[in-house]
Amino acid sequence: MWSKAVIASFNAIPQNACDSDYFGPYNKLLHTLFPPDSDFAVGPVFFRDSRQAPVTAVFEIYLVDKPVLILELRVPSYLDLPSTRQVVDEEIRSRMNGMVSACPLETLHAISALGTKLCFYSLNTRNRSAQIVPAAIPRHPTEMNDTAPADHWNYDILEPAGEERLRLIVKQIMDGCAALNV
Repeated sequence: MWSKAVIASFNAIPQNACDSDYFGPYNKLLHTLFPPDSDFAVGPVFFRDSRQAPVTAVFEIYLVDKPVLILELRVPSYLDLPSTRQVVDEEIRSRMNGMVSACPLETLHAISALGTKLCFYSLNTRNRSAQIVPAAIPRHPTEMNDTAPADHWNYDILEPAGEERLRLIVKQIMDGCAALNV
């Protein structure tokens, strides 16, 4: 179970929050999972996004200088529209494709967080023809289709199943990194 400090941090988020209101709670949570006195670094990265939202907050977790986890953060309202879900889905896939060759582990993990709702992504780094899971849904050429269904964000970080899933991924990352003898 998350510490009282982590839960309090999430509970302090205002009703009509912006992306930056989630930054502190996720920063606290990630530093709980990847302590500052370890070989891991939790690095915040901010991007201006000309398509939909003015700022994208991303946390990149590194083992020394090699990426092992990506968490992209947006407000919960991104769940409401297929177009905004599509934007975040495409962004995280692009970020994973850009970082996969630098990841020292067999799997590069990524998380799209829309408020407290999470979609987990993974990519086998050893297989050049591997595809990101969940599989991308191509746009239909003549009909509207949902390329990033809302049910992909089916875990909540504040619920036991969401916490368990995140902790399992972190354990896989920690075990994989320990085997590297860095």
